[in-house]
Amino acid sequence: MSVAVQSLEPLDATGRPKSGLPYGLSAGVIGVVGSATTGYKVVVDSSVLDSKKYQAAIARSVPTAGKQMVGLERSCRSVRAISDAWNAVGARSWSSDASRTTFAADLDPVTEDIVVEYDQASTSPASLDDLRGLNGVQAVASSLERTTRLSDTPKGGHWGGARITSALKNCSAGFSVVRRSNGQRGSVTAGHCGGVGTVWKSGSNYYGTTSVRTNYPDYDQSLLTGSTYGPKIWTDGPGDPVDTRTVTGGADPGVGTAVCQSGSFSTSLCGLRVLSKSAKYCDTDGCTTYVIRATRGGQIAIIGGDSGGPVYTAPGRTTATIRGITFAGSGCASSRCTTLYAERYASIAGHLGVRALTG
Repeated sequence: MSVAVQSLEPLDATGRPKSGLPYGLSAGVIGVVGSATTGYKVVVDSSVLDSKKYQAAIARSVPTAGKQMVGLERSCRSVRAISDAWNAVGARSWSSDASRTTFAADLDPVTEDIVVEYDQASTSPASLDDLRGLNGVQAVASSLERTTRLSDTPKGGHWGGARITSALKNCSAGFSVVRRSNGQRGSVTAGHCGGVGTVWKSGSNYYGTTSVRTNYPDYDQSLLTGSTYGPKIWTDGPGDPVDTRTVTGGADPGVGTAVCQSGSFSTSLCGLRVLSKSAKYCDTDGCTTYVIRATRGGQIAIIGGDSGGPVYTAPGRTTATIRGITFAGSGCASSRCTTLYAERYASIAGHLGVRALTG
């Protein structure tokens, strides 16, 4: 259906409507309502209704089997009225201090209103009154911010690779998991980052609490639970062309495999070559055994604070296969290390009783 709607109006080189309006609105389409069970209705401005034009677009873009499930419905409001509301919201012209308001807006084809989620902390009472006074606008109180790995929000679920902080340490989240015993979602990080009961935040957002850490330091891994978690990892940085990846699975890497690591201090670094999966790392805490050792030709492989971040490979343009989580380095100067040590995926899955949450 989205293809049919987009075919009705001119798009720029990036696929955006040249009108600056929601997709299809300049061509008289308010949106699509319905479901696969009840069928779909294309809501069309009654003042510009040309059923032949819309039916032709549906015929071109909707598979034959689905055509009987699609019909036209006349709108209650005009394109002009909706466009005026959209432009007023986008121009932040509703009040003198609207530029300080953080908000998100979209056209709801059911109500035919522009729904504005406004951030309560950044919206003045006077600005809110003016926003609510706009014709055809619904204002909904919310809390909004741009999500980054330094301030990873629980909306939609926390992601791996985020910077997480406790009262004592900076570390990195590994990847989201599902507990095999009860289906509970969580995340993992390095065990040395904190014991059971450690509370973690990402920026000002609660990320979770360490609920499982056993047999440390032989296993330098722990489970965090207590919030919401999603199937993605942060991959922004110099080594990866995309900012985030969706996790589609997990498995140990083979010796010689080229992997990436995504820590919250180094961000994504790729081109690390796995040299071993049976390495051992020992310090005053004891020894962590049967771990990955990887290097990237003498270049920086891990930075202090990256501990717990995901090691991954990229089988697709925007997907990731989890290979483990980092916990230590060697060849270090000023917390920048040329050799990386990481817990293997199979070790994490087996020891903590989890599997990678996939999307």
